[in-house]
Amino acid sequence: MEVLRHLRPLGRLSLVVAAATLLASPLEAQRRGRGDALPATPTATWPVKTREHVDLWLHGFALLQDDTAAVPIFDRGYRERITVIKNGRGLYTAFDAARDELARTGATHLLNAQFLALYFGTWEEMQQAFTYFLRAEGNPRSSSNREVQGIIAFLAAQFPRPADREWAGKFIAALADEREQFHRAWWLDQFRTREPALAAADSLWQEAWRPKLQGFLNYTRQTGGDLILSLVLGGEGRAVPAGARTNQYAVAFPSTPDSAAVLLYVFVHEAAGAIAKVAVDDNLTPAQQRAGLGDQYGSAGLVRGGALLLEQFLPEVAEGYARWYLAQAGRPAPEGSALAALAEAFPMPDVMIESMKRQIALAAQGI
Repeated sequence: MEVLRHLRPLGRLSLVVAAATLLASPLEAQRRGRGDALPATPTATWPVKTREHVDLWLHGFALLQDDTAAVPIFDRGYRERITVIKNGRGLYTAFDAARDELARTGATHLLNAQFLALYFGTWEEMQQAFTYFLRAEGNPRSSSNREVQGIIAFLAAQFPRPADREWAGKFIAALADEREQFHRAWWLDQFRTREPALAAADSLWQEAWRPKLQGFLNYTRQTGGDLILSLVLGGEGRAVPAGARTNQYAVAFPSTPDSAAVLLYVFVHEAAGAIAKVAVDDNLTPAQQRAGLGDQYGSAGLVRGGALLLEQFLPEVAEGYARWYLAQAGRPAPEGSALAALAEAFPMPDVMIESMKRQIALAAQGI
């Protein structure tokens, strides 16, 4: 799972392609006002944003795939709720018509391609990029424009074969109709409903939580980026670590002001990837990696690493984090220590836990 979450199938491409082509920088996208919930704040570190096209893209995958991860990628019951809403409105979109075929033929893409929307500033930019890619049949040399070549090469890394390109074309065309008939209006309505939760989460994030985490974020080269709230995601965020100041992290969108801490919980789960990777890679043999233990412990390391981060920097919310992730995993939270129950639910070798603790201690010391 950790491999897929951080786009290694794409070679962990940075946002160089995005900056050089149609893909908007965070500030450019913010000026456009497409889905940004808050006014542009040039000095903000890790500003909280929303992106309708990111939710639309993830919405498509949530409708296609069975979410069997120990910590669900998508908000529990999301697909069922959307189906009920659309049925109640008598809606049947091109996406609904293509859904079975897309799910059957897209197994290769149902995890890997989820991250692509985080490279783009708007839905229109995504559509244009895929238009270039599909018209060129995935061949960058078909264009004389270097920027367009970059876009085509970027998408070709994800959809290399003719069958992959065919799937991508059907998926984005079906999503366009889904957006027109249902998603855009539904998303705006949901956004308005959650504006109080957004305001509360943003205030707590910038004034109380992020400043206490910033030393760790600097230490792990996660100094800044965009923190994007998603209506679709559950306990597994979607992250593009793309340089010290250009990271793109999508996390669950709190539903009420009282649940604002959900933003923090999923963010530290994502941010813990930096220390979890070191802890796992340094303590497994190549044979164990090939056997899949790296993915297994990498996924557990995100959950456990997030708890360790909060115990160090925000201990007052660590128990809440543990209870929330136990609930995400369908595990009961005992009346006593939820952190102990979390450790039991997501076991890791002691040597890996100690590695993460050492890295956190160094970050806390500013080393």
